[in-house]
Amino acid sequence: MIAVSIRNATLKLKNREVLSNIDIDLFEGEQLTVFGGLEADLFLAMIAGVIPPSSGTIQIFGNDTLKYRQQLSSLVSYLPPDPYIPPTLKLREYLELSCTVRRIEKAEQKELVSSLLESLGLKKFSEYRLGQLSKSEKRMAALAAVLVTGSRLLLLTRPFENLSFDYRELVAEHLRKTSKSGVTCILTSNTFDHLTKTDKVAIINNGRLVAQGILKDLVKIILDEQYLVLRVMDTKAVMEKLSKFPTIKKIGLSRDGVIKIWLKDFSNDVSPTIELLFSLNLGVKQISIEQLNAVEACKQMYRKIIQEET
Repeated sequence: MIAVSIRNATLKLKNREVLSNIDIDLFEGEQLTVFGGLEADLFLAMIAGVIPPSSGTIQIFGNDTLKYRQQLSSLVSYLPPDPYIPPTLKLREYLELSCTVRRIEKAEQKELVSSLLESLGLKKFSEYRLGQLSKSEKRMAALAAVLVTGSRLLLLTRPFENLSFDYRELVAEHLRKTSKSGVTCILTSNTFDHLTKTDKVAIINNGRLVAQGILKDLVKIILDEQYLVLRVMDTKAVMEKLSKFPTIKKIGLSRDGVIKIWLKDFSNDVSPTIELLFSLNLGVKQISIEQLNAVEACKQMYRKIIQEET
């Protein structure tokens, strides 16, 4: 079942078009990570109904968000960029209040809250007042208040921001488990370290959706996944000779002096290129074939798109 369907969605603020003709489909149980800074955050707010689209349609579980906003409110939970954290409430009370607002029975609340606090590593803070928590812990509290509602669609604005590494890992794992249970999640992010646990990636730049899809497929389209790694005696001399190889598309040099070679057609060019490298007596110590890490590839892909668009 399609959980979210967006067609030609455009958003104008103060007569300026900040989002243009966005089209996205997301199936139930999928997790989508959207990159794009403020534009990505506005995109999420538009889906949540905080800022209605100027034109186009957004459907959640088959219902138009403008026509059925009240009915959809029980199915959708939204984490805004800067949620209010009431300093005098205890963490457990805060999560129970979130349950009450969503009309979850009192009998269920205690178990739901306890289970989530355990899952997110927050159990020891359950009786702390929110004003006593650190910045990272407050961010976790706000996120927990959204997750505890058990909504079918989660809209999370930068959920990994200001979190310690351990908390980021716990959140990423929790979101992965909720997706497996059928919960759909759209989140915005400025970091890449959780991407191995997401299903799809989208990039918004200059108000347009410039890339979307499964991470590995996206990387294959935009970047070369495989490359040669070359360790040599005289890096400078070898780099000069490599620049004349007809099969080489680009050459990179790491800080530790390792040469990386991307070929024009990897499958056809890799064997003759390796043979040529050894035949020229370039002082090659080691040649290996490596594959670009998907997370690192997404970082490079994002930088490349931003550079081309600006």
